[in-house]
Amino acid sequence: MKQYRFKINYQGRFSYSWGYAMYSSLLEKLQEDIGDYIHENPIFNQYIVPEEWVINTEQDFPFKDKYFLHKYNTTVELGDRDIIQETEQEMADRFLIKSSYKKVVRINFLTPTTFKQDGDYVLYPTRDLIMQSLTNKWNNWAQDFVLEDIYWNNCKISRYNLRTVPYMFKGVRIQGFIGYVDLYFWGSESLIRLANMVCNYGNFSGIGIKTTLGMGGIRVE
Repeated sequence: MKQYRFKINYQGRFSYSWGYAMYSSLLEKLQEDIGDYIHENPIFNQYIVPEEWVINTEQDFPFKDKYFLHKYNTTVELGDRDIIQETEQEMADRFLIKSSYKKVVRINFLTPTTFKQDGDYVLYPTRDLIMQSLTNKWNNWAQDFVLEDIYWNNCKISRYNLRTVPYMFKGVRIQGFIGYVDLYFWGSESLIRLANMVCNYGNFSGIGIKTTLGMGGIRVE
């Protein structure tokens, strides 16, 4: 997995909903085959916050120096770029063997986030929704360390600070949330280490629905 982090410059008032506009503008600038790959690949995701644009992908592709957001009549210019690369084996080695583990993991929701349950959007992130989403995203990517029949009954939300924020795309308004949630884990070291690995993969995968379109960007501590 490769993560691109671009510093950005722009005029006007920032909106989290620029994430969808950036995605659309990116596709416009790419060759059709690359655009099709991005559109159909469940691993690709991206989001934008006031200081930077973050893209997570398994493939290399070219970026332009700036992108015009038609709906907002705004140009976003890309500045300094950082690239972070991670393999499945490297993550497994670090979180399952080498690094110390954490019993409390903080998940910062950087862009509006939501889950879908029983056909409705969910306004509050329960333990099960968080861990199920992160586990599913890990399993979509993993080849060797797929987690089957695992239940996260060894954790609970111990602290949170959240507020609702709307996200707009294609004329649709989705009510999401930003802020943070602390997950407290207990039980065997091996299970806590697995949880640490799955949660930290969220830095690359995002969480919840519509992460390709700019929702669900997170930072895990």
